[in-house]
Amino acid sequence: MNFIPAMLRYLSSNKLLCGIFVLSIFVEVAYTVAAPLSLKYLVDEAFGPKNFQVFVIILIILICGGLLNICASAIGDYSLGKLSGEVIRKLRTELFIHLQKQSLPFYQRYRVGDLVMRFAADMTAMERVIRLSCPLFLKESLSAVLGLFMLFTIEWKLTLAVIAGSALMFVGPKLLQGRAETANVRYKEAQEQFSNTIDEMVKGHKTIKGLHMQQRFMVRARKQIHELFSFGLSMHVTNALMERLPLTALLILNGIMIGFGGYLIFHDEMTVGGFMAFFTLFISVGQSATNLSFLIPNLIDSSISFNRVRDIFDQRPDVPEAANPAELPAVIRSIRMERVTFGYTDDADQLRDVSLHIAAGSYVAFVGPSGSGKSTALQLLARFYDPKQGSVAIDHYDLSNVSEASLRKACTLVTQDTFLFNASIRDNLMPEGEDITEAEMVEAARQANIHDIIAGWPDGYETMIYHEGGSLSGGERQRISLARALLRKPQLLLLDEVTSALDPATEADINRLIQRIRGRQTIISVTHRLDSVVNADTIHVFHEGRIVESGTHQELMKLDGLYRSLWEKQHGFHLSRDGLHATVEVERLAKLPFFAGIEPELLRDIATLFTTEMCKEGDAVVREGEEGSKFYIIVRGRFEVLKWIPGAGEKRVAILQDGDHFGEIALLKDVPRNATVQATGPSVLLSVRRESFHKLIAAYPQILSALESTLLQRI
Repeated sequence: MNFIPAMLRYLSSNKLLCGIFVLSIFVEVAYTVAAPLSLKYLVDEAFGPKNFQVFVIILIILICGGLLNICASAIGDYSLGKLSGEVIRKLRTELFIHLQKQSLPFYQRYRVGDLVMRFAADMTAMERVIRLSCPLFLKESLSAVLGLFMLFTIEWKLTLAVIAGSALMFVGPKLLQGRAETANVRYKEAQEQFSNTIDEMVKGHKTIKGLHMQQRFMVRARKQIHELFSFGLSMHVTNALMERLPLTALLILNGIMIGFGGYLIFHDEMTVGGFMAFFTLFISVGQSATNLSFLIPNLIDSSISFNRVRDIFDQRPDVPEAANPAELPAVIRSIRMERVTFGYTDDADQLRDVSLHIAAGSYVAFVGPSGSGKSTALQLLARFYDPKQGSVAIDHYDLSNVSEASLRKACTLVTQDTFLFNASIRDNLMPEGEDITEAEMVEAARQANIHDIIAGWPDGYETMIYHEGGSLSGGERQRISLARALLRKPQLLLLDEVTSALDPATEADINRLIQRIRGRQTIISVTHRLDSVVNADTIHVFHEGRIVESGTHQELMKLDGLYRSLWEKQHGFHLSRDGLHATVEVERLAKLPFFAGIEPELLRDIATLFTTEMCKEGDAVVREGEEGSKFYIIVRGRFEVLKWIPGAGEKRVAILQDGDHFGEIALLKDVPRNATVQATGPSVLLSVRRESFHKLIAAYPQILSALESTLLQRI
């Protein structure tokens, strides 16, 4: 239990309070040990000879000692309360600050429930040790030592006999210690898993209800609750055994003491008063030893908690701040990436030898297929990660040598995963400690086209936000997030798929906002929707971790490369302004491999067969194993393709976005879906049913042969 020295070091950090507390404990213990000794003198010197004067002297000494003991106890309680409170405050503050310093990989390794349990159950266990167990351990240890010394002064032979038998009090708990530690670890891990399930259920309640997944979560919860019960029972039984065994040993010791003590009295080697004092003092020492054994389960529990908290303290930031960080200049002139290679793991690199230069005040876009590395590049520019090789720099300052405060002031990242605090809109917009006026806040809200909406609410800017922004629509959350970013007046504004989950009208508003502010700030936008970046000064096209094309929209279209193919895949659809109705052009259908060669008049008829379908985040369009009956084209949105892998569960194997299609195999044959396709945000699809398609296949055999060819390739 190496945490005991650590706790004692924390307690000794305030030497004055620690000294007062130790002195008060010494006074308490001295009185507790000395009081039974008075029985020897009362019986042998006062009651036996009937000496009233000796009786009065002993009584006065006992009363004065008792008053001193009461005063010492009160002072000790106060000093312990203040001392332990300071230690707990310091521990919690250090852990909170340590968590704030951690990088993104840390929060990917630890889930919410894992960290909450460190602050809740583990810190509570440590607090219990600091406030109760450690002081009690010191007090009872001192009582046992001083008590044994006094027992030796009364009768050394009886004391040796008792000490020999006392080994029974500690052998049992020692044998059970390993089992108790294992039971405590399992119980705390079960608590962690159940906390994570509760966190996931609360945050994903809409998705769970929408997909009717309550039964799945109930099965998981029942299993975890059963584990809590079984591990808790094992822990309780083991701890109870550790507490009962010393009491049993104490009963045996009582028998030894009475038997041997009686023998000494009958042989005139011990007086009756001496035996009474010895017996009373032995009970006190035995109680101290029993209390120490009772502490063992608490100490084991706290030791496990201490190790779990220490594991967090041992985590070093993956993106540390330099020892002497530099401050960025007031005006940024350029941003550079020089031969950057980076991977989230050692197994694969998401960026390979990427170099680029961005001039201040320009509007630059990163585009490319899903998984091409464009968002990773933005994460490196925001210094959420450091490259494995190469450098990322603003002007001539390598970001690894720049202070975080300076970088965050100059650079603001807005992502598609908008997070708002559970506070008022005003508190979300206006950072504390910065000199920002009401007029500036309103102007930022106007720029983000959210002021009129906020002003129309009964509480205006005092409207409370709940569920981390879940009480607002996606467009409202994104606009408030943009207003918050604009209010900080960053020199570098990083945008990561900020319009991916928005309706066409809101997306158009945000695109107009970007056009209004371009030139005042350097804007770098990551997006898969190419319509949003046609006016960018430079577009960098990423593919498989490299920049394969760069230029303006017009220049890239002339190259007839990856950018042009992405553009053509996303176009050929018409979406109403409210996003509720979509159609597909004949020219776009002709580019699908299984429609190649079909006459335009027939394609026009096929286009009329498609119907619009809306999806929200978490909706599964198709499920693995279910019978398929529709073919889909994604007009806008993002979907993940999930496959069940034995032993590993459901894993994401691909991402589908605007212009992608799926489900043509099920149109041809009545076969089960080979994967689940699930929306990761609000999406719009065009779909056609098998029954309508079969009529076309009967009339036009070339469709059947094309589909069969596609089927062979997919299988």
